Amino acid sequence: MKTILVPTDFSKSASNAFRYALEMARRTQAEILVLHVIFPNEGVDNNVYNAFWIDEYYKQREKDLEDWVNRHKRKEDFRKVSCRVQCTIGFPVQAVHAVAEKEGADIVVMGTTGATGLRKVLLGSVAAGVIAKTTKPVIIVPQKGKFKEKADAVFATDFRLRADRHALDTLRELPQVKGGKLHVVHIVDKPGTPDKALEKEFSAKIEGLKHDFHYLHDLETVQAVSNFLESTDADMLVAVAHEHSLFHRLFFDSTTRKLAQRIDVPMLVLHDAV
Repeated sequence: MKTILVPTDFSKSASNAFRYALEMARRTQAEILVLHVIFPNEGVDNNVYNAFWIDEYYKQREKDLEDWVNRHKRKEDFRKVSCRVQCTIGFPVQAVHAVAEKEGADIVVMGTTGATGLRKVLLGSVAAGVIAKTTKPVIIVPQKGKFKEKADAVFATDFRLRADRHALDTLRELPQVKGGKLHVVHIVDKPGTPDKALEKEFSAKIEGLKHDFHYLHDLETVQAVSNFLESTDADMLVAVAHEHSLFHRLFFDSTTRKLAQRIDVPMLVLHDAV
């Protein structure tokens, strides 16, 4: 892992996500690229006179970003973590995707809240948009989410794991997963005998990670996974964002999206190979 992209709107949620990324980076020697997106009309009051000051506004936001990063790096453990900053003008989802591709980011780490103040949006809408747009692995860190080394994680799956090699390598390199255990969870409509062939195929794809398999009989997939997270005291949820998957339902169904907002552990999202 070489580059971790952290978008920020200077909110508390973004601060927590940045601290989470700092913990990852100091253990992997990765560089963090901190991105702030300036909306096209930000700093301009829709008249020609004020438009001349957009360059000054951009420079000020860039300085604000540098100051924000430096404040979070005051902790002794973080001082040696390599960070650089970038401001860009645009819209958050498209900007994060473009920068992630251009800079070759290995993973995106971001908070669950979107823009704040006059640009306030629904909780999680920017994060959901980034997941839908990018093919990079994404860690969504809720405001209460904490970095825990050697964490146990719940991997919710329908066994259609078609993630590319880079995504699986990133999963293996995560310091909080390497020393912990993956509880692979599959929700079934009715009790039955586990398919050992599917288990063997899945195990080969996540080779090197300690894991076991669990089958839950429940008609409410999202609720079942949430309950399992709580019962195992797991520190991370892992899912694959292919269409009609668990994660698709988590973020795009009106009812289950509310449940996703209540999950207080970080969520790692992998994507199918394109």
